[in-house]
Amino acid sequence: MNYRRFLESFISLALAGCLALANAQTATSQFDPSKAITDTFPKSIELKNKGRLLEFCPDNTCHGFSGSENVSVATLKDFAYLYVYFFSDYYSLPDWREKADAKDATERVLSKSEYQSCKKATNFESARCVLRDLSRNGRIKLLFIRYDEGQRNVVRESISEQLSDKRPVPKQ
Repeated sequence: MNYRRFLESFISLALAGCLALANAQTATSQFDPSKAITDTFPKSIELKNKGRLLEFCPDNTCHGFSGSENVSVATLKDFAYLYVYFFSDYYSLPDWREKADAKDATERVLSKSEYQSCKKATNFESARCVLRDLSRNGRIKLLFIRYDEGQRNVVRESISEQLSDKRPVPKQ
C-alpha cells in the first residue's frame, strides 16, 4: 500500500511540474516586447503585410523590419525590439531605454531559449549576435522608411553595416 501511495504522489508531482513548465513556456512565448515601446510611444509600431513587415515610426521616419515567410511575428518583434533598444539613434530613445520596463523587456528577449547561443559578456554584444543570426541569408531585412508629403519612400539598409559600425548608443 505504501508503494502505491508513493507512486501516486510521484505521478502527481511530475504532472504538476509538467503543468508549471508548460505554463511558463506559454507565458514566455506570449511575451510581446513591442508593448514596452508602445507604452511610451503609442501608435509607433505597426504590423503590415500579414505580419511580414513591422514599422517603428516615432515620427515621419521609420525603421522597417521585413521578415521572410519562415520568420514568425514573435521573432520579427524580438528583432525589432533589440534593434530599437540597442542600435536606433532616434533622439527620443535615451530616456525610454532607462525605464525599468524597457530594461526588463530586453532581459526577457535575450533570455529566450532560442537565443542562448548568443549569450555574451554584455547584453549589447548578445543583441548584436541575435540580430546577425536572425538576419542571416536575408531572413530579416532592415529598411529606412520616410513618409513625406503623402509619399512612402523606402530604402534598404545593410544590417551588417549598422551592427558593425555601431557602439552602444550613448546615454544622454
